[in-house]
Amino acid sequence: MWGISFRIRSPFGHFRNPYTTTLKQTYPFPPKPTIIGMVGAMLGWDEKTVIEETGNFKIAIPFWKNRGKIIEFTFIFSAGKIKGKSRTQKKFRPERFELLLYPEFEIIVLNHAKEVIEEIAQRIKEKDFSFPLFMGKNEFLITDIYIIKSLFETEICKINAPTGIVFKEGNEIPEFSSLSDKPRPAEVFIGVPKSLKLVGKKREQKEVCTALVPKETIKLKESLDGIKINGCEYTII
Repeated sequence: MWGISFRIRSPFGHFRNPYTTTLKQTYPFPPKPTIIGMVGAMLGWDEKTVIEETGNFKIAIPFWKNRGKIIEFTFIFSAGKIKGKSRTQKKFRPERFELLLYPEFEIIVLNHAKEVIEEIAQRIKEKDFSFPLFMGKNEFLITDIYIIKSLFETEICKINAPTGIVFKEGNEIPEFSSLSDKPRPAEVFIGVPKSLKLVGKKREQKEVCTALVPKETIKLKESLDGIKINGCEYTII
């Protein structure tokens, strides 16, 4: 597959975890549909095209960091409710959002079509995007984006000592061990969106995956699909 690696930054970010209800919590990383949505914004794709093209891509996240999280009230515009034969007055309603502070990610995007990756690279170099790029929630513009590794060719292989975000198909948590004398626990997220589908005008989850967010390189009991770049291994989804 052909690939490109780029880094994004923003003062704030929010990647909605759909399984939380008391407040709108965020994943500490962008799920695959969010990343392909960024690609679609670069290239001018509509929502239907983004959803259809998601399966043609593989992504990896070698690097992530932030300066913590805060919980803030964000005011959402409400269209009002139908009451009898009339609609109640439109108004803003407050909702609690968990926000990432100064999130930063390195993202690898892979596709079999060389011309698609070349166009992504050209758009990033020239900062010529069809639509604005957001760090998840569309109030949070990506303020910095630049290429780490331009057009390259790689092969998908089996890996067992990954760094970065570790992705696995389905809802099963991969067995792993630490390579450190003082292991630091990894965060585990089950049911992370992998692809979406359109039902009418509404987006719904089609496929999910599991994500481990370790603070160090880990050793997997069973190998997963991934890529090797400059001596490092990264899982893909």
